[in-house]
Amino acid sequence: MIVEDLRRAEAKDGTSWREADEPSYVRARDIASILASARTQIIEVVAKAYDAFYHQEAINPDTYSLRFPQKSNSRINALPAYIGRDVDLAGLKWVASFPDNVARNRQRASALIVVNSFETGYPLAVLDGTLISSARTAASAALAARCLVPGRETDAFTLYGAGVINRDLLAYLQADGWRFDHVTICDPVSASAEAFTQHCAARGLSAHVGDTSRRCDSGLISFATSALAPWYDHPFQADQTVLHMSLRDIVPERLKAPVFNVVDDVSHALKANTSLHLLQQRQGRVENVANYAAIAPGAPRPEGPVVVSAFGMGILDLAVAHVVLNAAQERGLLRRIDGLLPEFSRW
Repeated sequence: MIVEDLRRAEAKDGTSWREADEPSYVRARDIASILASARTQIIEVVAKAYDAFYHQEAINPDTYSLRFPQKSNSRINALPAYIGRDVDLAGLKWVASFPDNVARNRQRASALIVVNSFETGYPLAVLDGTLISSARTAASAALAARCLVPGRETDAFTLYGAGVINRDLLAYLQADGWRFDHVTICDPVSASAEAFTQHCAARGLSAHVGDTSRRCDSGLISFATSALAPWYDHPFQADQTVLHMSLRDIVPERLKAPVFNVVDDVSHALKANTSLHLLQQRQGRVENVANYAAIAPGAPRPEGPVVVSAFGMGILDLAVAHVVLNAAQERGLLRRIDGLLPEFSRW
């Protein structure tokens, strides 16, 4: 019966998803198609979302985390947000991280996004958030790399973690015009690392499996692992750009000056036992840290190695969800969830 209702409720009437009486949804395969065709647009959307936040036109409360004493490596996070300007939406991402899934060959993370009207508060859409979350994370890192590396070119690119996030980052960098002479994949699971090298070969890149224990000398480095505690204990060179997407890989002392740390929001980055948070706990404060505004286009690159540790903000998920919903509307891919909500009228 539910399946029949969903099929019958396909949004064929042309009504905007903002104005429909019932919430919309977009199938995951259609979200994937939209995201794959809009990578450079999404990088720009992420940049605009940051700008809105830095100009007090977006609200991004703390992330709320549900943790389990009997499953200490797992959590489910709630990321509420509001973003104004041309988006003008509120919403929530409910995202689970269960690292034990990887051993079952299942994705570590899963998520849903609820999009709410800022006018009425009613839910306008429900979307799978796994693809959107990965896209906004990769786009955020690609934006930082674009701002920090003139010419979007590096002789060597090393990725720690052979999972979805790094695969998405590679796709976003290539879409943004990056050129790599060589790619190195480092992952404790050799089969995953080898599969990633084959993925690189299919994209026309020369790649090999690297050693996670050795110091990395690549000009561009990405960390996207499921590590719960810092392990990378090597100094960074002055010309290196490090995209620390997983937040907990780098030993805190390696983030001291002369390293310059870039975050999306300082109050977000210095919590939840991230590497920067641990550094703050050990020395009382972190002096060499600033948000993305410090690396905006036209700003000089900070001196020394730069490590970008973007905690992840709900406003980014909401901004990318806005792109997905508009594109789905244009392509006729929206569907209504008929009967989900009660009557709107009070009488």
